[in-house]
Amino acid sequence: MKKILSYSSILFVALTLTLGACKKKDDSTPSNNSTTKTGVVTCKVGGNAWESNAANVLVPFADTTFPSVSAEIEGDTFSMLAFRTKSGDSSLIMMNLLMNTNRLGTYTMTGSDYNVFYFPSIDPLALFAILFDYTATSTVTITKWDATNKKVSGTFSTTMTSSTSGPTYTVSEGSFIDIPYTQF
Repeated sequence: MKKILSYSSILFVALTLTLGACKKKDDSTPSNNSTTKTGVVTCKVGGNAWESNAANVLVPFADTTFPSVSAEIEGDTFSMLAFRTKSGDSSLIMMNLLMNTNRLGTYTMTGSDYNVFYFPSIDPLALFAILFDYTATSTVTITKWDATNKKVSGTFSTTMTSSTSGPTYTVSEGSFIDIPYTQF
């Protein structure tokens, strides 16, 4: 079952990559005041500030482009991808969450299926290596679920541990405000 959910995560990444529109990347750099920003994901990775590109910025990958921040809900499974592709850093935060019916609340996860993962590279081989080598202990709090306007807000943190002596990744103070989502 765990591998099926991991494969679902990979499928979500693959679908997101292939369904993106083709536009040029916006190289604008957001300001450091991320506490009130909407449409971006912010956190600290190993104590260093991390901020995704804006949701409307398209990211080139494998001969296509796709949104920097995208989210979807299918049944009770919420998935979100947030890419940072600037300043020599091409990295990704991926979240998969099995939600309760009212959507709001705090979710604590362990293992390798439903969880929050940080990818230090968006190279496809690096993505697969992290998914199959790491487990995570994560907390996500959904603070706002706007079903009418299809936007979600919340906070998150995760600690990822490698099964093969790779580095431990700690993501803290994670936040996302009014991220648009698609419902299937």
